Amino acid sequence: MRISITRGILPALLLASAVARAQPPDVRVRLLTLYRLTEATVTPGSSASTVTIEGKSAALAASLAIKAGGNSVVTAEGPAAEVTFAGDFEITSAGVRPEHVHGRAAISAQDGLLRIVARFPVEEYVAMALQGETAGNMPPQALKAMAVAIRSYTAHFRDRHKTEGFDFCDTTHCQFLRTEVTPPVRFAVQQTSGELLWDRGTPLAAYYHKACGGQTESAATVWPDQKSPALPAHDDPYCVRSAQTWRSEITRADLNRALSNAGLRVPAQWSQIVITQRTPSGRARTLHLIAGSSEVPLSASSLRFAVGRTFGWSRLKSDWYEIAQQGDLIVFTGKGVGHGVGMCQTGAEEMAREGKSYREILGFYYAGAALGRSAQGMNWITRQTPSFDLRVVNSDDMAVAQEAAGAALEWAEQRSGMAIAVHPVIQVYPTVAMFRDSTGEPGWVAASTRGNRIRLQPPGVLAGRLSGVLRHELLHLIVEGNARTGTPLWFREGLVVLLAGDEEPVPRMRMSGREIDRVIEGRRSQDEMQQAYGAALALVRDLERTHGRAQVIAWLRGGLPAEVGEVVPSGIFRQAQ
Repeated sequence: MRISITRGILPALLLASAVARAQPPDVRVRLLTLYRLTEATVTPGSSASTVTIEGKSAALAASLAIKAGGNSVVTAEGPAAEVTFAGDFEITSAGVRPEHVHGRAAISAQDGLLRIVARFPVEEYVAMALQGETAGNMPPQALKAMAVAIRSYTAHFRDRHKTEGFDFCDTTHCQFLRTEVTPPVRFAVQQTSGELLWDRGTPLAAYYHKACGGQTESAATVWPDQKSPALPAHDDPYCVRSAQTWRSEITRADLNRALSNAGLRVPAQWSQIVITQRTPSGRARTLHLIAGSSEVPLSASSLRFAVGRTFGWSRLKSDWYEIAQQGDLIVFTGKGVGHGVGMCQTGAEEMAREGKSYREILGFYYAGAALGRSAQGMNWITRQTPSFDLRVVNSDDMAVAQEAAGAALEWAEQRSGMAIAVHPVIQVYPTVAMFRDSTGEPGWVAASTRGNRIRLQPPGVLAGRLSGVLRHELLHLIVEGNARTGTPLWFREGLVVLLAGDEEPVPRMRMSGREIDRVIEGRRSQDEMQQAYGAALALVRDLERTHGRAQVIAWLRGGLPAEVGEVVPSGIFRQAQ
């Protein structure tokens, strides 16, 4: 796989085929979101952990008490803007459940309250959400289906709390978490690692709920901005076999209090609440509060959320109900639990018990969504030329990409003095999100190449860098196609940067070829990768100055002499002069 960096001068990174697919960035989760914490204690777990205060790190050898002091956190060391922890540790506070964290967490304060934001790898977050949402009490195939749904939901809604400095909270507003994960849950996540549901090239908003009552709801009915052909309303015979009706009684005074707490307008002396409109699936959509000759409309979802936030979510379990009044008592009789959109967990359990696989479960509840580890469901437009194939989704990208690719290939062959040995397929993604979802690359990557397939961010995003990125990618294909088997990675990479001839990255340190390979193959940070490529260029440029470019090209094809292969002794770093 080759990737191109968008920021800085160096845009061409080549990774050996054995290197794993890039992992998405960690998920930032606000822990203990519902609690107004003024103090907490962090205790080391069974394995090593560290604490960092004001840039100074030390082993967390004993419990550390933390208090909020305005907009600072206060420890025995004094006030600090933030205290961070890494490793294995537990966060406790009076009256709240302990949080056992395997990872990293930062504790800060705002207006006298503590704020805890932890970072977890995506697969660990999926496991904790699966534990929280199911308690692990589902058949294995149903757990696998839920793991894929949770992972897809996570990818789709990644920016939900972006403006607040984290990705998700740990409540049902996002996905409920339990940090202690049981073996069945861990196994389900591992067995489906990286798999997502795709809706026209974008991760599906894979909603799920406890029980649909025999009929799922369409996403467009509940959330008009989430309309998707993969989230329709349809009959669910599997849930029918297990679904149970429910009954809930709420006094008029309690209903008034819940509505008032939610900031909803309530007529002073309303006498009746009636359902005036239902969704196509039969759920209540609109209610009216009747007070004499006046009526005040109220959405059913607003009522359910108001009651749930005040009295708990078991009081009004869904929007599918009938209403009866007995004096000051409002009686709701209904079926289903939750909003009804997407996967019904009760139905999924029944499908699994009947021998259905997780793929069949997903296919039933998200009909039309594609299952895979990279972007699926895009309608590609392909144009074949004698020199390369070009694939785009947006037809407007075709002309500009074709012109840039043709010129870049001609330039790369002339610059290198070598012919390209493969027929390139250049694939242009319509959005940065789709590029990232498909390749798994971080934001500073402009292009990614596997085999003969070059995958690009949108031309509009690359702007004036499109030609340069294509030149680098095509030079990689040329160099790889002409390289003798066993030619060192540092030599191939350095040669591409040399041939590209752009402004060169300057390494802070000279590195051995082996150290360069280790950094590139390990897919380190952007800065480390920049330095490694700068070091590779420095080694190859030294060879060119001593032996000439023609000889360097000859070594690419014929193999490096032993003395050249050890230009800098393995493992030795020396400061660049």
